[in-house]
Amino acid sequence: MSEQEPRSFLRRILPKLKKLAKTLSPFLRTGLPFFCCALAITGIICAITSEHVYLLAVNFLHHPLLLLLNVLPVLLVMLLLYYISRRMVFSAGLTAGLFVAMALADRIKSSMRQEPLLPTDLTLVKEALAILKTFPDFTLLVGGFGIIFFLLLLILALLLAKGHEFAPKARLKGVGGVLLCALLLNFCYNSQPLYDSFPTIGNPNFQVNQYSSRGLIYSFLHQANAMQVKEPNGYIAEAFEALEGQPVSVNTDKKPHIFMIMGEGFSDLSENEHISFEGYRDPLEQFKAICAEENAVSGHIAVPNYGGGTSNTEYDVLTACPTRYLGSSLPSYNFIHREFDALPRRLRQIGYDTLAIHPGDAWFYNRQNVYPHMGFDACYFSEDSFDLEKQGKGEFISDEAAVDKIFQTFRQHIRTTNAPLFSFTVTIQNHAPYEEKYGALPPNFSTDTALSPVETDLLRQYFQGVSDADEQLGRLWRFAKTSPEPIVLVYFGDHLPGFSNGMDFFSLLDYPIDADGTLEEQLALYQTPFLIWQNDAANELCDIKQTAEKAELPENGVISSHFLGSLLTELLGMDGLSPLYDYSCQLRKKLPVCAGAIYVDEWGAYTDALSEERREAVKILRNWQYYKLFDQKL
Repeated sequence: MSEQEPRSFLRRILPKLKKLAKTLSPFLRTGLPFFCCALAITGIICAITSEHVYLLAVNFLHHPLLLLLNVLPVLLVMLLLYYISRRMVFSAGLTAGLFVAMALADRIKSSMRQEPLLPTDLTLVKEALAILKTFPDFTLLVGGFGIIFFLLLLILALLLAKGHEFAPKARLKGVGGVLLCALLLNFCYNSQPLYDSFPTIGNPNFQVNQYSSRGLIYSFLHQANAMQVKEPNGYIAEAFEALEGQPVSVNTDKKPHIFMIMGEGFSDLSENEHISFEGYRDPLEQFKAICAEENAVSGHIAVPNYGGGTSNTEYDVLTACPTRYLGSSLPSYNFIHREFDALPRRLRQIGYDTLAIHPGDAWFYNRQNVYPHMGFDACYFSEDSFDLEKQGKGEFISDEAAVDKIFQTFRQHIRTTNAPLFSFTVTIQNHAPYEEKYGALPPNFSTDTALSPVETDLLRQYFQGVSDADEQLGRLWRFAKTSPEPIVLVYFGDHLPGFSNGMDFFSLLDYPIDADGTLEEQLALYQTPFLIWQNDAANELCDIKQTAEKAELPENGVISSHFLGSLLTELLGMDGLSPLYDYSCQLRKKLPVCAGAIYVDEWGAYTDALSEERREAVKILRNWQYYKLFDQKL
């Protein structure tokens, strides 16, 4: 090759390189800095949210697409704001603020409830703000000042920074291009096979682990695509229409009054070898006494959530439908928009009056509309019947006030009618957070485990709330024992408490609870106690000890929460009240626990795999739920 040839080549290529550089210069000036900024923001988000930052980084190295799926949404939001505002610093700052706030919300929720941030949480803004008000004033003050300071910086960046000069057409093209890219990119977030192809660190069924292993942004957007309940495979509406077409035919006219109470955060975490209540009041004193009665059935229910999701447990118990098989992260109450077949409606059909008591805001989980749809004749909420200043404790209406309302409504009922009453109450007093919830408390337990002052106070506050709930349960029990009216008392917890130190207590105090452990340890994260008790007058109508033998309850006493309502009807001899309840009772005898991917059979064996016959039995329940929510006409 002669010397002239390289020079000739350079002369030909240089103009082309200059033209390419000119073409790419807008991207190099904006796109490359924005990409680097998006990468940095993604790194901050991962540092805040992931329990295994190093392992997540390894995941990104082995799967570059996973990194891109977390970075690109940040980049697109930044570019969208840039084309709208024409200011780089403002766009980068606002994007960083939005995503960091999202990361902090995920961290707090994962810590307190062992559940990551979900798109559905955006529908619960009012609920979140109501809970936020219960946080310590200092925390709210610092957070408020931080937000104000950040907003001031954004305003300064918007007003003082010089905007990039764009032709209107170029800005429009930029916005359109970003939106088009987001639309096309969403096919990746919608792909379940792609999502499942990335490895999970720890138990793959634990959603916090999925987020921690795949990144908050990618996981969040994937969940946004998975919210919609889809028609199950093999679903045929006519099959369930034929089953539901049968008239209600209950083979008993013996109908006791039913008091059903769901206790907020009620659990038996006080039962621990490292915790002693010697010299103190046992928080479960009354609960244990009732369970020891001859006319009582007790055990545990496996609920849908940990640390929150109260309405999902309500839904399970009252409908015999399982939240876990909805296939959506939305609260189950979000799908009830019309008259719905539930326990209060079925009881009303056989002569019961029905009422619901919730000493919280009526809009919380949309109960003001859901309860009437489910068949409750009357509903009492905080704005109707309670005064927080007079009846509050721990920032919420007290359990004492809730039980007072049960007594008031019952006495009014028996004065005006001879109909049996179904009274359903959701308490709220012992709702998290527990930091200094009830103020300065004296010791109420002792332990042989070294706990920090903060950890000690967390348990002290929580046990105080359980003790208050237990004391009010005792009031109900003593009232029912002396009442000539036939009364059945049902009590259960909605979920285990969500502490601010996450699940540290479980390992510190050697609870057999572990989200990454054996199937039994995983299921224990969702177990709360329940009891069903009847007074002597109700026993004369139907002896639940005898019907309990026919119900074939498992030896370990653990059943799924969606079996509790149908179990009650079986114990009261109300066979035929509902075709679904009858099927639910049959299924419970084969699989007492159907909790997502965890099952417990009639012999107490834990498994995550079922025979074809049992898979079909669970499928019928799942499809029946879909029919009731979307196809059944009442």
